[in-house]
Amino acid sequence: MLQNKISRQLLIINILLDNPHGISKNELVSFIEKKFELLNQRFKYLNLAFNRDLKELREDFGLDIPYSKKHKIYTLNDYTINDSRIELLLNSFKIFSSLVNSSGLPEYIIPEKRKSNGIENFSILTEAINKKSIIEFYYFKYDINVTETKTVKPFALKESKNRWYLIGFYENTQEYRTFGLDRINNVTLTDRTYKKSPSIAEINDYFRDSFAMFTDEKTEFVKLGFDIRDGNYIKSYPIHTSQQINFIEKENRYEVTLNIKITLDFIMELLSRSWSVEVIEPLHLRKKIASIFQEALKRNK
Repeated sequence: MLQNKISRQLLIINILLDNPHGISKNELVSFIEKKFELLNQRFKYLNLAFNRDLKELREDFGLDIPYSKKHKIYTLNDYTINDSRIELLLNSFKIFSSLVNSSGLPEYIIPEKRKSNGIENFSILTEAINKKSIIEFYYFKYDINVTETKTVKPFALKESKNRWYLIGFYENTQEYRTFGLDRINNVTLTDRTYKKSPSIAEINDYFRDSFAMFTDEKTEFVKLGFDIRDGNYIKSYPIHTSQQINFIEKENRYEVTLNIKITLDFIMELLSRSWSVEVIEPLHLRKKIASIFQEALKRNK
């Protein structure tokens, strides 16, 4: 429920985002206590808990929430949501908060029907990462339609394109491997541990120029063209973090530039916009897309 540290801290962030010019402590505390009342819970937000929450937001998430003695308000100091962990928590929390007055899930909330995405393994995998425990599991390989046993040193869990992946090394190697959680079964913590793991900064740097989780290509400069409809979609939901987008008014279209590894997943993403995409650079990618279109035309005549 809302009576926990993370929920209170996310409420503080939400309130300060909604009040960019600042808010007094009394208003902040009153708002959070009223949230508890919505759940018929009695909660008194004492100074000790309030100050501890601000301290942990600063230490754990790097969020500076200064207090102005002159104006007697708290503000978020030059804050933008650039930490994907915070964004994930905020998005989940906003959905949860909108349902606090409902009994169960209202019928007007219609989630997509989907198969298991492996979230059920989150608990044991996070436990293994925290304990630096080597794990064993069964892993289904799509390309050869076979289930194999894997022994892995787990380092992190990463989301990509609405799928979650485990990142780690095989027991006796130093090469990054990724495993889709939806293909992992029967996870077991062994009694063996590892001593050192790469930092999160190193992991993020390794995957920085990747589309999805494939990293077996070099980073290249890519320039694409899209009609105004597709361009507006891509502007609101970027293809990649490196994306730069520019509207060419006289041609009524968008140009998009990326620094990205041209993998099969990236090509499939471009094909999903086939009704408007134009590959401007590099030439080898333009030829590849044209070849796929030609083969598709032959198959579908």
